[in-house]
Amino acid sequence: MDIKIDLPPDIFDAQFPEDRFRARVRELAILDLVRQKRMHEHEALEMLQISRRDLVALMKEAGFSPTEDVFAEIRGSLDRAIAARRGSTGSKRR
Repeated sequence: MDIKIDLPPDIFDAQFPEDRFRARVRELAILDLVRQKRMHEHEALEMLQISRRDLVALMKEAGFSPTEDVFAEIRGSLDRAIAARRGSTGSKRR
């Protein structure tokens, strides 16, 4: 897909080049597609041609968690719930 944005040409200069802006807009669009669950993280890796570590950093910078962080949070919640359940069951048996 090609998206065209009509911007005044005097916005860009040596300190803010058009190609760097174009790359950043593309990166943000891909990250938003991942956030919206329209694209998988591995697809974003391929499209952006970056490392997993860099993708995780970009996702966190954009304000959302990578899959492994979400799973770790879920696992932690489940572990705490199981431990709490065992604790309350153990006190009833005595």
